[in-house]
Amino acid sequence: MDMTLTELIRALDERGVADAASTDQVASVRRGLAVAVAQDPGSTAYQSGVQGAARLVSETWPFSSELGTLVLAFSEAVQRRVR
Repeated sequence: MDMTLTELIRALDERGVADAASTDQVASVRRGLAVAVAQDPGSTAYQSGVQGAARLVSETWPFSSELGTLVLAFSEAVQRRVR
């Protein structure tokens, strides 16, 4: 995935209201990603922040959420870069 974490956060900000996920769900994930963006992309803290956001999406968001799909795809891309 060529999207940066900053772009993902921007997508949450811009499209969160229209998404299938509630505004509270979007805000929770956005807060976690905002903490991760302050870290070095190669750091464990960055990876943990992104994975935590993805876990929250996979456990609590509706399957029809387009933003949830973006968060999960971003997390998978981060995991692939680590391997």
